[in-house]
Amino acid sequence: MMHCFDFVLNLHMMKFILGISNELSHALQRRDQDIVNAMDLVRVCRYRLQASRDDRWDSLFEEVCNFCDQHSIDIPNMNDTFIRFDSRGRPVRKGPTLTNLHHYRYDLFCDVIDLQLQELGDRFSEASTELLLCIACLSSRDSFSAFEKKKLLRLAEFYPRDFSPLDVCILTDQLESYIFDVRSNALFKELNGLGDLAEKLVKTKKHKVFP
Repeated sequence: MMHCFDFVLNLHMMKFILGISNELSHALQRRDQDIVNAMDLVRVCRYRLQASRDDRWDSLFEEVCNFCDQHSIDIPNMNDTFIRFDSRGRPVRKGPTLTNLHHYRYDLFCDVIDLQLQELGDRFSEASTELLLCIACLSSRDSFSAFEKKKLLRLAEFYPRDFSPLDVCILTDQLESYIFDVRSNALFKELNGLGDLAEKLVKTKKHKVFP
């Protein structure tokens, strides 16, 4: 009985969590084409996961119970003591005494969400998010519409070994010349992503003008 219920609950949880992260997953697959939207979706995903951890259990549990009723799957009494089983299917007597409700809600549902939040935090820290948003300003899409000099100067500050304070001062003027040049040059129109931009800069030898 427990195994069938566990399977149904896990499937519903998977569907629910994948639904929250679906847009973010697609945005990340587009790589440099959609960095800004991807970072916005990271924030949205974090918020929705945290909000769900706090108040989504009851509705999820109701959905699972309705599914079980429709398919004649037994639902364990949530007030009963949760019984652990080892790899051979034998009950484990050791460990704290917990109710089924505590196990499913906190040891399963909340723990899974906490792992998702931790993964987002590890992959998208405040520093890495800022770095990605700065890199997004290099995008050549839509005639370099994402260009923002302030963020590109901030990007240089992430690499102090490559950019001295004097280099950053020089970069300020270089960026003004660079953006005017590429926006007014027909060779740089209709580029898609940083890969195309890098290739075009090399072909036109502008990588030597704007190193």
